[in-house]
Amino acid sequence: MAVIQRKRRTVIKKGTNFSYNPDTFAKEHKMPNSYETTKAEDVLNLIQPFEFMGRKFLFMDTEDYPTDLKNHEMQRNVVRRWIGSGKRATPVDLPFCISICDGKNMITLYDSAENGYEELRKLKVLLEDPTIEKVYHNTKFDMHMLANIGMKMVGKLHDTVIIAKLVNENRHSFKLMDIAAKYKDGIVKFEYMVDTYKKTHGVADYRLIPRELLTEYANADVWNAYVLFVNEYPKLVNEGLEMLYENEIQLMIALWAKERFGMQTDPNYEEPLKAELQRLADEAEQAVYDTVGYMFNMNSNKQIHKALLDLGVDPSIFRYTEKGNIKLDKDELKRLIEVHNIDLLIKIQEYRKYEKLLGTYAIGIYDQRDAEGKVHGSINQTEATTGRMSITKPALQTLPKKDKRIRKAFIPSEGYELWFMDLDQIEYRIFAHYAQAQGLIEAIKNGHDVHQATAAIIYNKPYEEVTEDERAKAKTINFGLIYGQGDELTATLLKMPLNEARSFKQHYFAMIPEALPFINTVHSVVRARGYVKNKYERRRRLTWDEAYKAPNALIQGCAADYIKHKIVLIYKFLMAHGYKTRMVNVVHDELVLEVHKSELHLIPKLRWLLSDFKEFRVPITAGAEKGNPSWGEKVDPGDVGFEPLTEEEMQSTLEFNVFDGSVFDLVR
Repeated sequence: MAVIQRKRRTVIKKGTNFSYNPDTFAKEHKMPNSYETTKAEDVLNLIQPFEFMGRKFLFMDTEDYPTDLKNHEMQRNVVRRWIGSGKRATPVDLPFCISICDGKNMITLYDSAENGYEELRKLKVLLEDPTIEKVYHNTKFDMHMLANIGMKMVGKLHDTVIIAKLVNENRHSFKLMDIAAKYKDGIVKFEYMVDTYKKTHGVADYRLIPRELLTEYANADVWNAYVLFVNEYPKLVNEGLEMLYENEIQLMIALWAKERFGMQTDPNYEEPLKAELQRLADEAEQAVYDTVGYMFNMNSNKQIHKALLDLGVDPSIFRYTEKGNIKLDKDELKRLIEVHNIDLLIKIQEYRKYEKLLGTYAIGIYDQRDAEGKVHGSINQTEATTGRMSITKPALQTLPKKDKRIRKAFIPSEGYELWFMDLDQIEYRIFAHYAQAQGLIEAIKNGHDVHQATAAIIYNKPYEEVTEDERAKAKTINFGLIYGQGDELTATLLKMPLNEARSFKQHYFAMIPEALPFINTVHSVVRARGYVKNKYERRRRLTWDEAYKAPNALIQGCAADYIKHKIVLIYKFLMAHGYKTRMVNVVHDELVLEVHKSELHLIPKLRWLLSDFKEFRVPITAGAEKGNPSWGEKVDPGDVGFEPLTEEEMQSTLEFNVFDGSVFDLVR
């Protein structure tokens, strides 16, 4: 196998050996043991599963293309995915080839929709063999592409992105080529060739890339997945991360099901929502111009600065960059409004709020819906270094919480009700667990609000007499503790002078004496061994100077892993018993479920499954709310209680095999 050293430059100039030349490509760049075909028989004759650690593996990848359909024309059996982020993201819908590596040979099988994917379907003998474990880089993506043409996989599925993240979460990039470039057997030159070809020829559709180049590119991808896996999976095992990884790949299946189901939007709400937000944005924009007396560009800091000076605002209150430009970012606007109460900036913020509600959310979400009115967000389970998840296309995790208008766009599917189960202040409960803060532990066990209980302790007064302002200050200091907040920011948030804020913080530590020793211990552990490890064995590797981040990494990471494990458990429960109820979204510490109307009796069981009464020093509990009918119209259903599973239910739940291929049959 050729060994190509990594090049520093992303795009290699034309004329070097990284540019595609059809006259010399095969002679100069064709890899040994690299093949292409249009016949599945060639694949089946060539490929023999790679044996590693007593198991059989294949390394796979699809190359895909977009159809001409608009989002709202996509049918229920095709879930569109996106490559890239933001406005530069490009859609992909269907595969046109699949590449397979067995650790020795690499082969790409080409097929098409016009052929009914007849050849790709013949790979069923490999894809549905439960004894062969399949390895991809970003597995959920390829699962969607195969499901979009009616194919499925049986047997354990691995993801080298997850492996790479667990082994070293601090890498500058988790792209396959960037990781493979670190290994002597990694092959990355074809990435540069394809990138150069796309730029010089204005090509976006990979089907238009010369076949010989694309074959080497695709085959190198699966080879690199092999290189990454054989080098880093043993590291994962040696560091005691295998159980955490096992949960992550099971979670991957549960999250894929969420993406596949999608969330239903209300078609009758679209026009009223957009019209209302457009009106409010127009009125807010006019209010800005009326205040100044002329029109200007509200996206220009320079023009905003001029408008403020024209209104007689004291220029000494502004802050500037090193280059002398006015600072008017989000945090600076907040400071100017809170400290100086500048009317113009308040109105500009109001306009921007409605503009974002309209453009990013109202228009953005409805533009993303498919033919059935569903949106299928992409859940990134490895987004944060702490293990927290995020959602893009659309950003269902960042929908405004206080302004309910956007969330009202989401309604239950026919025959279902929306239910929401939110973990009660989980990060602070985990803090109480780790710090062994006896006062907080007792308050939580008595069913008290964590922040109000904290306020009662630090103000030395009865729980019932705590004021809203005192609770708010306690919440701020709790946040500051968990997130490693500096004294200046704490003072700003508490709206106190710096010295007073420091005294308040010292008083907090005096009244909750377990807090500071906990923080200092975590700092010491990180400085001694270079990482902090949570209950689920996840490591957060930090330098000496980054030790201040360790308490947050420990607490937030544990909270993230807690809900990840619970999602897997709930998914197994629902699947093992053949229920129609399904999870359709996860927003930080809240699960969004569509509960079938014939299965409302499951609510106490689901709430119990999401909660924990044994593993921590404090109970971790979940609340339950119902959509009436939408996400933005939650109502309190009363005390639905907790109902433990029976021994038989728990046994069948734990024994359920998420890799049996049944997830592909959920949505057809």
